[in-house]
Amino acid sequence: MSVPSVAPSLFTIRLLDGFAVRCADRAVDVPPSGQRLVAYLALRIGAGRSAAAAVLWPEVPDEKSQASLRTAVWRVNRAAPGLVVTRGIHVALAPDTVVDNREFTARIRRILRPTAGGQPPPVDEDGYAWLLRGGELLPGWYDEWVLLEQEHTRQLRLHALEAAAHRMAVHGSFAGALELAFEAVRLEPLRESASRAVIAVHQSEGNAVDAVRHYEWFRRLLDAELGLRPSAQLTALARGQVVAPRGTTGDRAVTPW
Repeated sequence: MSVPSVAPSLFTIRLLDGFAVRCADRAVDVPPSGQRLVAYLALRIGAGRSAAAAVLWPEVPDEKSQASLRTAVWRVNRAAPGLVVTRGIHVALAPDTVVDNREFTARIRRILRPTAGGQPPPVDEDGYAWLLRGGELLPGWYDEWVLLEQEHTRQLRLHALEAAAHRMAVHGSFAGALELAFEAVRLEPLRESASRAVIAVHQSEGNAVDAVRHYEWFRRLLDAELGLRPSAQLTALARGQVVAPRGTTGDRAVTPW
């Protein structure tokens, strides 16, 4: 008996905080070799069959890697009929498949989009909660092609957290701005721009002592871990020699972000 096909829009792929496939309200158990194929296609938005086979099975001859690809496609579509589509030399996920990492990237790009003069728009509650919730891309996966995507995703989130902290400080939402900035520090304690975000929010709120306290923490950490010193710009910001977003304008006014 043939397996009924499923409307493509019903498929949802989760890559953040673990791998999962859902068909409507049903979890789909995809075998390991199929998981790697689905994740690869979700991140690359389709690929040539030869390229996919070479990346996913790099240590075997072309003929065998192509056979492994065909087997993986069959296994995925057996578990989730219609999820993987092959057309000629191309292989891709079914059209309109929802992938959480694609939504993540789209949201990040909206946050990082430059504004045309004036104050940047505020961060809404949904965007704020979503940034804090975050998620690691495919934790526990160590394929070379995954490691690059993991770093890309991590860097995007760090930049978004810092940019959103700046926006919230500009609009006077200091507590929320600090939460976002500290989340960036938690993700990468040695990242100067993350600590710059924390210090700038403190200075924006008029809390010079807190700004210096965080600067001293970062300075000690950087010295202990790498034998380095903070930049002159960060030192000036911590000492109040750089005007933070809500500071007064003047000769020393420099955007700290």
